[in-house]
Formats: sequence, structure tokens, C-alpha cells
Amino acid sequence: MNKKVLLIIVILAIIIFMAQFVVGHPRQDFDGHFTMDVPFNCHYSNVAWCWDGGGLECRCEYWEDYAGCELSDGEMIVFYYNESLLCDDETSLLRQTINTLNKTYMYQVWPAEGDLMILTNDLDMKNVPPYLVGKESYDGSEIVFVGCRNLDDAKQYANTIEFK
Repeated sequence: MNKKVLLIIVILAIIIFMAQFVVGHPRQDFDGHFTMDVPFNCHYSNVAWCWDGGGLECRCEYWEDYAGCELSDGEMIVFYYNESLLCDDETSLLRQTINTLNKTYMYQVWPAEGDLMILTNDLDMKNVPPYLVGKESYDGSEIVFVGCRNLDDAKQYANTIEFK
């Protein structure tokens, strides 16, 4: 009897473990701007009201609810940019965003991987992610960056971004 119960528990655990890969990560709508997969049991809210222009001069900055202001391993931050941020003398949101991130936050551009832009810095600040992986909308009017301490995590989530 004990072996049968143990076998049933093991089989159920395997089924539950495998189901999360079949189902995938939950999707979240970010204020109607875009959707993307997020980690299980996480919800992200806009905290850009905390800073003028957000943490990285963005339109909206999304942190996991109750995460605090320090980025830990396994956590991510999502930065949303749109054309409303364009300066009068600039015509490209992408160019302006990259220039701001390069000058102000010392991000360096790495070679792109498909439609993903990759930026990195080595400032080692708790609230500024060392990796930003971004995706631009088809018309260039919006950009989303996913910031993480792990580059592979940032790429995984950025690959799921879909603009509305």
C-alpha cells in the first residue's frame, strides 16, 4: 500500500511539474500598451509615478507588486517608452532611448539577436538592472525593455512581448 501511494504521489508531482511547461507562463496586459509573459504568481504594476520620467527616463516602469526597490535574482523590471517622450529635435524613439541609456546609465549596446536589442552595464546598482533586452513595435512608436540580473531570463521574457 505504501509503495502504491508513493508511486501515485510521484506521478502526480511529475504531471504538475510538466504541466507548467505545457501551459507556459501567465500573460499580463500592461495598461493596454502591450502584453508579455511574466513569472508564475507575479503581477506587475506601474511605479513610474515614483520618479519624474521613471527610473530610466521611461513613460512607465513596472515592478512586481511588493518587490521593493531592489532588483533581486529572478526578478525583472519592465520599462515602456513611447513617442510622447520624443524631444523636439529627435525623430527616432529608438535612437533617443539608446542615447539616453548610454549617456545617463552607462549602458553599452551588444549585438542584436533577431528583433531583440541587448544592452548591458556593470554599475552593480541594486535598482538598475545589468541587462536590458528590448523590443521595438513594428512602426517604431513604442519600445519595451525587460531588465534582469540574468541575460537569458531577460531574453526569454522580451521574446514574448506583443504590442497592442
